[in-house]
This record gives sequence, C-alpha cells and structure tokens, in this order.
Amino acid sequence: MDVASPSALPRKGVRSGLRAFVLVKHAEHGLLILEACKKRKGGRHFQLPGGHVDTHELEHYGESEGCRIAAARELYEETGMDFRDRLYRLSPVELLEMGPSAQPEASKLHDAGRRYFKLDISNADSVDDLGDSGDLDRSATGTVRLATPLSMEDFRLRLSAEHTGFRFEKVPQKASQFVAMHSGGTSSLAILLIEGRQAPEAPEDDS
Repeated sequence: MDVASPSALPRKGVRSGLRAFVLVKHAEHGLLILEACKKRKGGRHFQLPGGHVDTHELEHYGESEGCRIAAARELYEETGMDFRDRLYRLSPVELLEMGPSAQPEASKLHDAGRRYFKLDISNADSVDDLGDSGDLDRSATGTVRLATPLSMEDFRLRLSAEHTGFRFEKVPQKASQFVAMHSGGTSSLAILLIEGRQAPEAPEDDS
C-alpha cells in the first residue's frame, strides 16, 4: 500500500483522542509561546503550538509518527514554519521513559493523550514572507499575517487568525506560568517536566 507524504494528507479530518504539541526552542531567545485570541480568562492566554491529532494521521502512520505529523501540521498552520517534510527535526519526548523524578506527572500527561515534541530552531527558520498560504485550511486559520515577537527579538512568524501574537521566554518556569491556562494546565506541567528541571549543582570544593 502506498503511503502518502505528510504534506499531501487531507488538511482536516476526524479528531482522535490524542493531542500533539511542540516545544519550540530558539538557542538565543528561548521557548516559543503563542498568544491566543479565544478563551481569554483574566488576561492574556498563551499556548504551546499544537493541537488535535486526526484519525487519518494515525491510520496512515501509526501513533508515534502520526502524532509527529500532526504536530508539524499544527505548527505550520499556526506559525508558518514548515517542517512537514522535515519531520526529523521534531524529536519525540518519551514521557513514559522519563526518570523517577518526573513520575507520576509524566505518566498522567501520557494517559491524558498528550504527546510532545522538541524542536530546536535558529534565525534561519524565521518566516520572512506570507509565501503560498493557499494550502492552508481557511476554516481553521482565517486570514494569515506576518508578526514579530511581543518580546521584541528579530524573528517573524506567519500567524493564523487563531493567534494575536507570540513571544519567546528564556526561563522555563516563566514560560510555564504563561501557558498555565492552556489545555487544562497540562502544557504548563509539560514545560516544567521537559525543560524546567535544573541540573544538580556541583558540590563545593572545600580544599
């Protein structure tokens, strides 16, 4: 059976019970978070890039690769950064294989149907023009526009109508606070588990 290229799959399908998110990290600027224009409760509402995994993505590729494809699709729709045919750039986070210090929280995220991927970016991944946005699902993205970060770095994304802005945050704990209202708090927990754990301090030399 021929397997379709990820970018050639249908843009909109039946949602599965899984959601895939991307922790996008710029080496200089930090973690990428998106400002949403819906579900505002008591102030700004920030999100991790990502969303629902469609059933046809799981049927074509299985859970692991299907979730990666969904993550790349959502990232493209929301930011204009296109890794759909460069899926190797998205590294899966194996929640069930995280160490004892991350449990049982990591298992709870997995059981809740959350899947996460890490993506390292640089200035070369900045989206400098609208490009060919005709392949986007307009019912989901609406009008697209170029935007610069609220945190003022020299970087651009092509945001969908679903989002009003974006920012970078170098400190994982602060990024976690920004997304605390997203996805029932699971995005906040994921950032702390995946990016927020500090390496143990080296013992002092008494000599």
